[in-house]
Amino acid sequence: MLALAGVLAMVSTACSKSSNASGLPPLTTVFVQKFRYHGMPATLPSGLHMFRFENQESFPITHEMIPIALPPGKTAQDVINEAKAKGPDSEDEWLHIGGDFGPADTGASVIETLYLPPGNYAIACWQTGKPNGQENGPPHAAIGMVFQFKVT
Repeated sequence: MLALAGVLAMVSTACSKSSNASGLPPLTTVFVQKFRYHGMPATLPSGLHMFRFENQESFPITHEMIPIALPPGKTAQDVINEAKAKGPDSEDEWLHIGGDFGPADTGASVIETLYLPPGNYAIACWQTGKPNGQENGPPHAAIGMVFQFKVT
């Protein structure tokens, strides 16, 4: 009887390690430094994903991580070009997916869960501001703060 209890304990421990006991989707940490996103995979499987967005700039500034669906034939460069041409209002040209990650000041983080069906996407920041503390400036997407990814 004691041997059977030991085997059952080992099997249940092995099973619990192979599954996500919390029932939460996988967590991906995406952080921003020097007006660039880091840690975002280029490809993700479709389904539920949890993201932690961290603003790790070395100076005080506000950023965001807005997930958008890219229409067929559109790329991250199109997002950048529209942000340059239309400023912060260009954000309204793109279909937002799920919630917004931010705004997040330097040192802050935001957690969001999204369901992503197959398709082409990007994350972008339309916050304005410059490293020298000036609030006015182009949207960060206009200076390249856009990252394109694919969901399969």
